[in-house]
Amino acid sequence: MSITVDDLDGQLIDGLEFCAKTYSLFESLRAEPGGAERLRLRSGNNEKRLLEELLPICRYVQTYYRLGRYISVRWVNDSQSYDAELHQRGDYIDQGYFAPQAFLEATCAMHQNEHWVWKLLSQGKVAYAPEGMDTKKGSPLKSAPVVFTNYEHVLKFAPIIVASIRKKSEIAYPENTSLVVQCHLNSLYTAEDWRMLISEVERDILASPFREVLLFDGTTERTTPLAIRVQ
Repeated sequence: MSITVDDLDGQLIDGLEFCAKTYSLFESLRAEPGGAERLRLRSGNNEKRLLEELLPICRYVQTYYRLGRYISVRWVNDSQSYDAELHQRGDYIDQGYFAPQAFLEATCAMHQNEHWVWKLLSQGKVAYAPEGMDTKKGSPLKSAPVVFTNYEHVLKFAPIIVASIRKKSEIAYPENTSLVVQCHLNSLYTAEDWRMLISEVERDILASPFREVLLFDGTTERTTPLAIRVQ
Protein backbone atom coordinates (compact mmCIF):
# COMPACT_ATOMS: atom_id res chain seq x y z
CA MET A 1 0.00 0.00 0.00
CA SER A 2 1.42 3.38 -1.05
CA ILE A 3 2.04 6.00 1.60
CA THR A 4 0.41 9.43 1.31
CA VAL A 5 1.06 12.87 2.77
CA ASP A 6 -1.89 12.33 5.13
CA ASP A 7 -0.13 9.30 6.63
CA LEU A 8 2.59 11.66 7.94
CA ASP A 9 0.46 14.66 8.91
CA GLY A 10 0.16 15.14 12.66
CA GLN A 11 1.66 11.76 13.53
CA LEU A 12 4.47 11.44 16.09
CA ILE A 13 6.96 9.12 14.39
CA ASP A 14 10.48 8.01 15.32
CA GLY A 15 12.88 10.09 13.23
CA LEU A 16 14.45 7.21 11.32
CA GLU A 17 11.02 5.77 10.55
CA PHE A 18 9.92 9.24 9.44
CA CYS A 19 12.81 9.30 6.96
CA ALA A 20 11.89 5.86 5.60
CA LYS A 21 8.24 6.88 5.17
CA THR A 22 9.25 10.14 3.46
CA TYR A 23 11.46 8.27 0.99
CA SER A 24 8.60 5.87 0.32
CA LEU A 25 6.33 8.86 -0.34
CA PHE A 26 8.89 10.24 -2.81
CA GLU A 27 8.91 6.96 -4.74
CA SER A 28 5.10 6.79 -4.71
CA LEU A 29 4.74 10.30 -6.10
CA ARG A 30 7.45 9.72 -8.71
CA ALA A 31 5.71 6.55 -9.92
CA GLU A 32 2.42 8.35 -10.60
CA PRO A 33 1.63 9.45 -14.18
CA GLY A 34 3.44 12.77 -14.67
CA GLY A 35 4.95 12.41 -11.19
CA ALA A 36 8.56 13.00 -12.22
CA GLU A 37 7.66 16.25 -13.95
CA ARG A 38 5.59 17.47 -10.98
CA LEU A 39 8.57 16.78 -8.73
CA ARG A 40 10.93 18.70 -11.01
CA LEU A 41 8.60 21.68 -11.17
CA ARG A 42 7.17 21.45 -7.63
CA SER A 43 3.83 21.90 -9.36
CA GLY A 44 1.70 19.84 -6.96
CA ASN A 45 0.98 20.59 -3.31
CA ASN A 46 2.16 17.15 -2.20
CA GLU A 47 5.34 17.38 -4.27
CA LYS A 48 6.09 20.87 -2.95
CA ARG A 49 5.63 19.82 0.69
CA LEU A 50 7.75 16.72 0.15
CA LEU A 51 10.67 18.61 -1.39
CA GLU A 52 10.53 21.80 0.66
CA GLU A 53 9.52 20.48 4.09
CA LEU A 54 9.65 16.70 4.52
CA LEU A 55 13.04 16.00 2.91
CA PRO A 56 14.78 18.89 4.74
CA ILE A 57 13.33 17.53 8.00
CA CYS A 58 14.88 14.17 7.09
CA ARG A 59 18.23 15.88 6.50
CA TYR A 60 18.07 17.39 10.01
CA VAL A 61 17.17 14.05 11.60
CA GLN A 62 19.95 12.21 9.74
CA THR A 63 22.44 14.84 10.90
CA TYR A 64 21.56 14.85 14.60
CA TYR A 65 19.89 11.52 15.46
CA ARG A 66 22.47 9.61 17.46
CA LEU A 67 23.15 7.48 20.53
CA GLY A 68 21.77 9.43 23.48
CA ARG A 69 19.69 11.74 21.27
CA TYR A 70 16.69 9.94 19.84
CA ILE A 71 14.44 12.25 17.84
CA SER A 72 10.76 11.71 17.03
CA VAL A 73 9.05 13.98 14.52
CA ARG A 74 5.51 15.32 14.26
CA TRP A 75 5.16 17.12 10.93
CA VAL A 76 2.10 19.37 10.86
CA ASN A 77 0.55 20.22 7.50
CA ASP A 78 -1.03 23.46 8.64
CA SER A 79 -0.43 27.21 8.84
CA GLN A 80 1.47 27.32 12.15
CA SER A 81 4.83 29.14 12.14
CA TYR A 82 7.01 26.00 12.28
CA ASP A 83 7.06 22.88 10.10
CA ALA A 84 7.59 20.15 12.69
CA GLU A 85 7.68 19.35 16.40
CA LEU A 86 10.66 17.38 17.65
CA HIS A 87 10.36 15.13 20.70
CA GLN A 88 13.76 14.09 22.02
CA ARG A 89 14.85 11.50 24.56
CA GLY A 90 18.06 9.87 25.71
CA ASP A 91 21.06 10.64 27.90
CA TYR A 92 21.88 13.94 26.18
CA ILE A 93 18.37 15.15 26.94
CA ASP A 94 18.46 13.84 30.52
CA GLN A 95 21.72 15.74 31.10
CA GLY A 96 20.25 18.98 29.73
CA TYR A 97 22.19 19.30 26.49
CA PHE A 98 18.99 19.34 24.43
CA ALA A 99 15.36 20.15 25.27
CA PRO A 100 12.80 17.31 25.39
CA GLN A 101 10.65 19.28 22.95
CA ALA A 102 11.92 21.45 20.11
CA PHE A 103 10.69 22.77 16.76
CA LEU A 104 11.94 22.82 13.22
CA GLU A 105 11.46 25.21 10.31
CA ALA A 106 12.63 24.55 6.75
CA THR A 107 13.33 27.05 3.98
CA CYS A 108 15.03 27.22 0.58
CA ALA A 109 17.76 29.51 -0.69
CA MET A 110 17.97 29.83 -4.46
CA HIS A 111 18.53 32.26 -7.31
CA GLN A 112 15.36 33.94 -8.57
CA ASN A 113 15.75 32.14 -11.93
CA GLU A 114 16.10 28.67 -10.42
CA HIS A 115 12.50 27.67 -11.24
CA TRP A 116 13.18 28.48 -14.90
CA VAL A 117 16.08 26.03 -14.81
CA TRP A 118 13.68 23.36 -13.53
CA LYS A 119 11.23 24.17 -16.32
CA LEU A 120 13.90 23.93 -19.02
CA LEU A 121 15.16 20.61 -17.67
CA SER A 122 11.60 19.26 -17.57
CA GLN A 123 11.45 19.96 -21.31
CA GLY A 124 14.52 17.77 -21.85
CA LYS A 125 16.71 20.77 -22.73
CA VAL A 126 20.10 21.87 -21.45
CA ALA A 127 20.28 24.39 -18.59
CA TYR A 128 23.35 26.10 -17.21
CA ALA A 129 23.65 28.41 -14.20
CA PRO A 130 20.43 30.31 -13.33
CA GLU A 131 22.25 33.62 -14.02
CA GLY A 132 22.33 32.60 -17.69
CA MET A 133 18.58 32.10 -18.14
CA ASP A 134 16.93 34.14 -20.91
CA THR A 135 13.34 34.65 -19.78
CA LYS A 136 12.30 37.44 -22.18
CA LYS A 137 8.55 37.46 -22.66
CA GLY A 138 7.48 36.30 -26.13
CA SER A 139 10.70 34.38 -26.84
CA PRO A 140 11.55 30.72 -26.15
CA LEU A 141 13.02 29.97 -22.76
CA LYS A 142 16.73 29.29 -23.11
CA SER A 143 19.93 29.07 -21.13
CA ALA A 144 23.39 30.36 -22.00
CA PRO A 145 26.68 29.28 -20.39
CA VAL A 146 27.93 31.51 -17.57
CA VAL A 147 31.59 32.03 -16.73
CA PHE A 148 32.54 32.59 -13.09
CA THR A 149 36.03 33.70 -12.15
CA ASN A 150 37.68 32.44 -8.96
CA TYR A 151 35.00 32.35 -6.24
CA GLU A 152 32.56 34.68 -7.99
CA HIS A 153 29.77 32.08 -7.94
CA VAL A 154 30.17 31.70 -4.17
CA LEU A 155 30.18 35.45 -3.55
CA LYS A 156 27.01 35.80 -5.63
CA PHE A 157 25.17 33.03 -3.80
CA ALA A 158 26.10 33.80 -0.18
CA PRO A 159 23.83 36.90 -0.01
CA ILE A 160 20.89 34.74 -1.17
CA ILE A 161 21.37 32.45 1.84
CA VAL A 162 21.84 35.40 4.17
CA ALA A 163 18.59 36.98 2.94
CA SER A 164 16.71 33.70 3.47
CA ILE A 165 17.94 33.40 7.06
CA ARG A 166 17.21 37.04 7.86
CA LYS A 167 13.69 36.75 6.44
CA LYS A 168 12.95 33.76 8.68
CA SER A 169 14.57 35.53 11.64
CA GLU A 170 11.87 38.21 11.50
CA ILE A 171 9.15 35.64 12.28
CA ALA A 172 8.23 34.73 15.88
CA TYR A 173 8.91 31.04 16.50
CA PRO A 174 8.60 28.97 19.67
CA GLU A 175 11.65 28.62 21.88
CA ASN A 176 14.14 25.94 20.77
CA THR A 177 13.36 26.27 17.05
CA SER A 178 16.04 25.24 14.57
CA LEU A 179 16.22 26.31 10.92
CA VAL A 180 17.15 24.07 8.00
CA VAL A 181 18.17 25.89 4.80
CA GLN A 182 18.12 23.85 1.61
CA CYS A 183 20.49 25.48 -0.90
CA HIS A 184 19.86 25.19 -4.63
CA LEU A 185 23.36 26.26 -5.62
CA ASN A 186 24.08 28.40 -8.68
CA SER A 187 26.93 26.21 -9.99
CA LEU A 188 28.88 23.05 -9.29
CA TYR A 189 30.62 23.46 -5.93
CA THR A 190 33.82 21.75 -4.84
CA ALA A 191 34.40 20.98 -1.16
CA GLU A 192 36.50 24.16 -0.97
CA ASP A 193 33.72 26.21 -2.60
CA TRP A 194 31.28 24.91 0.00
CA ARG A 195 33.61 25.76 2.88
CA MET A 196 34.03 29.29 1.55
CA LEU A 197 30.25 29.66 1.16
CA ILE A 198 29.75 28.69 4.80
CA SER A 199 32.45 31.16 5.86
CA GLU A 200 30.86 34.01 3.87
CA VAL A 201 27.43 33.37 5.40
CA GLU A 202 28.87 33.19 8.91
CA ARG A 203 30.65 36.49 8.28
CA ASP A 204 27.30 38.21 7.65
CA ILE A 205 25.10 36.30 10.11
CA LEU A 206 26.81 36.65 13.47
CA ALA A 207 23.71 35.70 15.49
CA SER A 208 20.16 34.50 14.96
CA PRO A 209 17.11 33.67 17.10
CA PHE A 210 17.32 30.01 16.06
CA ARG A 211 18.87 27.38 18.30
CA GLU A 212 20.88 26.28 15.26
CA VAL A 213 20.95 26.88 11.52
CA LEU A 214 21.73 23.90 9.31
CA LEU A 215 22.70 24.42 5.66
CA PHE A 216 22.64 21.64 3.09
CA ASP A 217 23.19 21.37 -0.63
CA GLY A 218 19.99 20.00 -2.14
CA THR A 219 21.89 18.10 -4.85
CA THR A 220 24.77 16.43 -3.00
CA GLU A 221 23.20 16.71 0.50
CA ARG A 222 26.50 18.10 1.79
CA THR A 223 25.48 19.40 5.23
CA THR A 224 27.00 21.95 7.65
CA PRO A 225 25.70 23.68 10.80
CA LEU A 226 26.55 27.38 10.94
CA ALA A 227 28.83 28.53 13.75
CA ILE A 228 26.72 31.48 14.93
CA ARG A 229 25.46 32.42 18.37
CA VAL A 230 21.84 32.42 19.50
CA GLN A 231 20.38 35.89 20.12
